[in-house]
Amino acid sequence: MRLRGKAALITGGATGIGAACARRFAQEGAHVAIADINQDDGMRTAEAIGGRFIFCDVAIAEQCRAAVAETVACYGRLDVLINAAAYLGGYRNVAEMTEEEWRKSLAVTLDGVFYCSKYAVQEMLKTGGGAIVTIASVEGMMGAANHSAYVTGKSALFGLTRSMAIDFGKSGVRVNAISPGIIDSGRPDIERLKHDPVIMRFWRDMTVLNRMGRPEEVAAAALFLASDEASYITGQNLAVDGGWTIGHPPLPRSFQ
Repeated sequence: MRLRGKAALITGGATGIGAACARRFAQEGAHVAIADINQDDGMRTAEAIGGRFIFCDVAIAEQCRAAVAETVACYGRLDVLINAAAYLGGYRNVAEMTEEEWRKSLAVTLDGVFYCSKYAVQEMLKTGGGAIVTIASVEGMMGAANHSAYVTGKSALFGLTRSMAIDFGKSGVRVNAISPGIIDSGRPDIERLKHDPVIMRFWRDMTVLNRMGRPEEVAAAALFLASDEASYITGQNLAVDGGWTIGHPPLPRSFQ
């Protein structure tokens, strides 16, 4: 078991990628706390893995501090933080987006990572180190049409990841990011678009592996980066995207 005896806090752990991380980490021996605003699903996921659910809106600094404190009170320490909470926001360009949408998206996607990491690092420094893994996005790597707030927040996470890695590396805290591509996570917008054959063909054509990813595949990458197997890796971004960001997929045979 790669996380035996370690304590992990997973934001956005009620469903999707966060829940997959919670399940995999528990299988690998971690004590897992799930922080989310989705109380019903969060409690179900926590109960299923023998973990703890903590209601937390990551856009509020005090709730992030309290979530870290409760995790430490429950498990005695904090070794791993997975920043998986995010807010997609409206699909609008900057001319059309309201100030409220802009702030709400950044408050969750960017500020929430800052708040949770701030308080998590303070606890990790007390015990000689730890690992932080932030779920970013290929949209932050490449950009996307009419999704300006989300893209901005996810892009900023790479700078935050590198800065924290530099600041705390000598103290034993490793900080990395994962950029998922299109993941069949059960998210409502993805579930809706899965019924559109044009969208599905677009998603498949954008990936070298010609399919959507699974939450468990992102969780496997998070497990690696959180574990001692990645003990010499910090400040990096790992794309789990089926080849989306490496270039064009193979051309159809008719063009070869």
